[in-house]
Amino acid sequence: MRFSVFALVASIAAVANAQSDAYPFKPNGACVASCLLTVGKKMYPDFTDDPTNNNFLTSLSYAHDRGTPKYMSYMSDTGPCIGKCPLEEQNLYKEQYDAKNTWYLSHKDGANTTASGAPASSGLASGFVGTVALLSAAALF
Repeated sequence: MRFSVFALVASIAAVANAQSDAYPFKPNGACVASCLLTVGKKMYPDFTDDPTNNNFLTSLSYAHDRGTPKYMSYMSDTGPCIGKCPLEEQNLYKEQYDAKNTWYLSHKDGANTTASGAPASSGLASGFVGTVALLSAAALF
């Protein structure tokens, strides 16, 4: 019984950990999203605003790797477009920008990751492997 309770807790912890780092922001309004995506695709054909896409972190780099040529170009091109969007969409974008930047900076070094921070090819599989390792160690006791 003790082993099965431990296994259940370990499994829940692994799944929760895999999901806890998901991209926690409201989607941009349609106009702002269109500006960001249109400019992004011109600069990087695989640009995406889909947090589950393997190219998401690279796409975010255009808006958050401050001081780089791609950042300067991207922000210069998206600014005038966003300025024509409804005020509520502009405000939402501005309200979330700093938090998105912080999120990006804490996740950008995860090579080949999705927005959840999990390896692109093994999301929940990583949690499963971790759970199996914990269970194997517990079985030794």
